[in-house]
Amino acid sequence: MSFKTDMIRILGCLARDRRGNVLIISALVMPAFIGMAALVTEYGGALVEQAENQRVADLSAYAGALAYNATKSTDQMTAAAVNVAALNGVRSADVQAALVASPRTAGISAVSVSIRTHKNLLLARVLDRREELLIYAGSVAEVGAQAQTPGCVLALDGAQTGITLSGGTAIMAPSCTVSSNNTVTVPCGTSISAIGVNYNSAAAPTQPCSGITGPNGTAAVIAKKSTADPLAGNAAVTSAVARFTSVAALTATTAPAAPTNTTGTNIDFAWDQTATKNAAVAAGCTASWSQPTWTFSCGTKTVVNLGNVTIGGGINLNFAVNGAATTTYNFAGDFTSAATTTFGPGIYNFAKTLTTAGTTTFGAGTYNVGKLVTAGGTTTFGAGTFNFSKGLATGGGATTVFGAGTFKIGMSDSVCNYGAARVSVCNTSALTFRGPSVFELAGGLNNTGGATLTFGSGTSNSYKIGPGSNGDAITLAGGATMIMADATAVGSVFQVVGNVNAGGGGSCFVVPAAAQHDIEGNFMASGAVVLGAGVYTVDGFFTLGSSGGGSATCNGSTVSVSANNVTLVLSGKTKSSSGSCTGYVFCVAAGYSNISLTAPQTGATAKLAVIGPTSSSNTGGATFAEGGSNAKISGAFYFPYGPIIMNGGSSVMGSADASRCLQLIGSRITLSGGTAATSECIAASGATATSKVSLVQ
Repeated sequence: MSFKTDMIRILGCLARDRRGNVLIISALVMPAFIGMAALVTEYGGALVEQAENQRVADLSAYAGALAYNATKSTDQMTAAAVNVAALNGVRSADVQAALVASPRTAGISAVSVSIRTHKNLLLARVLDRREELLIYAGSVAEVGAQAQTPGCVLALDGAQTGITLSGGTAIMAPSCTVSSNNTVTVPCGTSISAIGVNYNSAAAPTQPCSGITGPNGTAAVIAKKSTADPLAGNAAVTSAVARFTSVAALTATTAPAAPTNTTGTNIDFAWDQTATKNAAVAAGCTASWSQPTWTFSCGTKTVVNLGNVTIGGGINLNFAVNGAATTTYNFAGDFTSAATTTFGPGIYNFAKTLTTAGTTTFGAGTYNVGKLVTAGGTTTFGAGTFNFSKGLATGGGATTVFGAGTFKIGMSDSVCNYGAARVSVCNTSALTFRGPSVFELAGGLNNTGGATLTFGSGTSNSYKIGPGSNGDAITLAGGATMIMADATAVGSVFQVVGNVNAGGGGSCFVVPAAAQHDIEGNFMASGAVVLGAGVYTVDGFFTLGSSGGGSATCNGSTVSVSANNVTLVLSGKTKSSSGSCTGYVFCVAAGYSNISLTAPQTGATAKLAVIGPTSSSNTGGATFAEGGSNAKISGAFYFPYGPIIMNGGSSVMGSADASRCLQLIGSRITLSGGTAATSECIAASGATATSKVSLVQ
């Protein structure tokens, strides 16, 4: 057989033999099988891990947003996100959290959380040289405080200069937004820190030194948009302003009429016993002597008519100490007490002037007096009804105390303490009216330098105070103290026709709590002021420190201005003409630091601290000037048509209580000369910031 034949036979045999085919095919398809296994096992497991990471990222972002809403701290935000991830088996090193702008809603901050883990590859390395697979998951949760809300600092007028800072000033609004319907000017050396800044000028805010930042140094959210007045049409504001109509219509009370008795027996309680006894008998009474005291008695007589009554030096008098409360004693002339004089109960009519000195004691009763002068010593009246037609004056270091009662006092016919004005009550020493009592002072009052005056006690007092001859209803001089007890009972009122002029430095003025404080005039103070709770409807302007002064000791502690649960409503019918307060409706000036004004949290004027003029025709504004520092105001400070100006190192901030906050709203807002304003949140608005947290990505 030839070689050729042998080779053909061998090749034919090989062609017919199939025993090695499986091996070859297996070698060819094995990589595909390994790739499919890697896809099913390793990459499928990675998808499961990615889904788990996404779930954890969502939880972490949500937790971080909640923490930031509560604390406004990026550190607390990050800690919350990382801790939630760790509880779900993700290492802290694999978690990153950051405060960013929301990808869904312009002007909203959000918490972004990303989780990056790695999965080792075994089978897949046959097809790819990578040794591990990166698994990424991310989530974004909005924190809820929207920059497009009116915010807590708002300049309304698009034709004015908006919000302007200069000279090292700052606005800090870490929990809300700053909005201007015109420009926002933040030159070098000044700053705004807020969740968002809204503007509505053609150009973006001016900040050459990047003075606008978000909370904790984060990037600012700046948006161009118009911002509406959040309190326009507010029912509480409308109702509060409507009260000016009734306040403007208030009139002073009518002075009581003087007694009309003109005749009676003259009697001189003197050392001449015979003359005194005879005069007493002529009056239908008796007089007995026990040196150095006369005792005058009228038994059951119902009416006793006396003319001029005098008491000799060094002589004491007991006048009807055992008489009946129903007996009427008429004095046609002047009466001047001396030494020790004691009166029993009864109805006393002094047609002219009753002057007390020494130690004088009156029992309970009714007292109708032309004019009362306590010239020295101690004078004490029991409870009763008191009608003084020509005023009450204290002097000579006298201490005068009245029991609880009803007091109607007309204007004096002489000026108070050598001053220029005539008033109903002129106090130069120490005067106390116990209470609860009702006060109607037709001609106002003057509490002179260093004097102490206390009106009433308890809560059911009532006040109607008219103007003195100079237009001031209430006047406090330097170093004076005046405390007025509360008027919160049903039927109690606090009505003042005329100016409140607590203009004395170092003075202490405690205004009673009342549902409504109606003041037809201006309110001016230069000493310590404690404003009792309630609404103050001031038909004029309100100034603190326009003529100097400031903090003083009041009610046992150092006070500048303390006003809790108070709303001030100012008409701006008149504007201040004094010093740095000139032209303003509301002014805090030199010497006033640590002012505390907190709006009510409930009721008709909840969260409204100060309401300025609400008519476009009245552009009177507010100023914090000349070092009026550390003012803490909680509530809306609202001057829709007037500017809010701060200068001279003044500062104003919200309350430390997180449930209360300051909201500044003016036609424009200007800060200069090292001033600062801190505003934590929106106080009163139809579009308040929300604490809602929502996942958006």
